[in-house]
Amino acid sequence: MRLQPLVAGLAAGLLGSLAVSCGLTDVFDPPGAADISFVFADSLLSVGDTIPLTVVVRTAAGDLANPHLRVTSLDPTLLQVNSRGDTLIGIGPGRATLDVQLVSSVITGAMPDTLYTIRVRP
Repeated sequence: MRLQPLVAGLAAGLLGSLAVSCGLTDVFDPPGAADISFVFADSLLSVGDTIPLTVVVRTAAGDLANPHLRVTSLDPTLLQVNSRGDTLIGIGPGRATLDVQLVSSVITGAMPDTLYTIRVRP
């Protein structure tokens, strides 16, 4: 009768350690580029428009909540980004390019940066 509690305790310990090790595999993986993609809400605005920049950051584990992004307009005569990096301002007509970089201390390896084209119409 004493063997049954021992077997149950060993089985519970084995299952617990298996669950913990499965949850920590990402922590102990070697550094490398993460599988990350950006999804932009808007790709068209007019001269004089001021719209919020809405970007969803998708990973294999799911969408990141409140990602810290560094956004730069490569064509500031066509499109500008406010100082907080959360608003786009249409300045002149044409196709402007945004450079979007994810800033994260959790994701190891090279951070992906994405060039995204936005059309500014007259």
